[in-house]
Order: sequence, then structure tokens, then C-alpha cells
Amino acid sequence: MVWPGTPKPIIAEGSTLERDGFRETRLELFSHVGTHMDAPAHMLPGAPTLDALPPESFCGTAWALDASKAEPGSTIGPETLEAFPGADFLLVSTGWERFWSTPEYFGAYPVLAPQAVERAVSLGVRGIGVDTMGIDPMADAGYTNHFIAFRAGLVAIENLCGLAPLRGRLFRFAALPLKYENADGAPVRALAFAP
Repeated sequence: MVWPGTPKPIIAEGSTLERDGFRETRLELFSHVGTHMDAPAHMLPGAPTLDALPPESFCGTAWALDASKAEPGSTIGPETLEAFPGADFLLVSTGWERFWSTPEYFGAYPVLAPQAVERAVSLGVRGIGVDTMGIDPMADAGYTNHFIAFRAGLVAIENLCGLAPLRGRLFRFAALPLKYENADGAPVRALAFAP
């Protein structure tokens, strides 16, 4: 999935076994495509890029907030974090991934209220992940939640999937971004290691 107006990735045959003796695929994509991570430098001048962040910015413990009852277009308040057991990452499971590859995916998905993002920052998380298009509503041209997170040095992980079985659980987590110089964001391979 890509933000409306962003060109879709190109994944094309480059070299073939038959013609070249080896396979190689041509990838052409924007840095914020599919499941991806935003660096603070995505929106803040002089802020860290992904390649400048230490490896622990991409892995640690995570807790999946069960926000499956959140209505479309609603905000998820700070009171939902009362059960937060302490973790490096807060992952928000709304179930919105069910709309993947449909026009509804770009609709009024539930988001954390700015006060909930501030609460997560105060709880010491290093990143916030969501199973929606972004940590802000599509209509928020001011990117309120992004700026709260980025000013605190957090990363944002967007377009996650498969969080439903992890709701309410604490587990080991990794979201490893493609490394390139001055990375404002990058696709990630997100993994949960749950017992």
C-alpha cells in the first residue's frame, strides 16, 4: 500500500536464469511503502535518520494494544494504556488490516489520540506501530501524532499486519528497515517472537 498520490512500487524481472545464468529482480519504490518505518527525519529538520539510529531502535519488547472495538474515525484515548506492562514498542491492533488492498483502507481508520501518543512517550516507548495507513488520520495535514513521536525521538511503524493474535500480549519484536544513507523511512520486515 502507498499513500495516495505516491507511485506504486515497480517489481520487475531484471535478469533470468535462462538468459543470464542468474536471477535478479529490479525494485523501484518510495521509502514509505507497504509495512515501513518512519524516522524522526521524515518530518523534522536535523532529526535522526534511520541509518543514524542504534540497532536497539528496531528491536526489543512490544505490547499489542487491543483496539479492535474502536469505531472507524474514532480516537483511542490514553486510558487504553492503563494495562501497558512496559515495553520498547507500543503496537496498536485495530483490525483495520482487513481492508488491505481496498479503497476503505484509506478511509477513516481509528487512531491514537494525541494524548495517548504523549502517554506512550511518557511510558518510555521507543516506537509506535499501527495496522493502519498512518499514526495520524488521513485528514490531519498537521501530522500531530507524528510530530509528538518524532520530537521525542520515536520511530513510527505503519501498515503492520497480523497483530490480532498478539492483542494484550508482551513479546519480542523486530522491525528491521532497509539500510541506506540519510534514510527518512524504509520498508521493514516486522517480526514478533511470541511464546
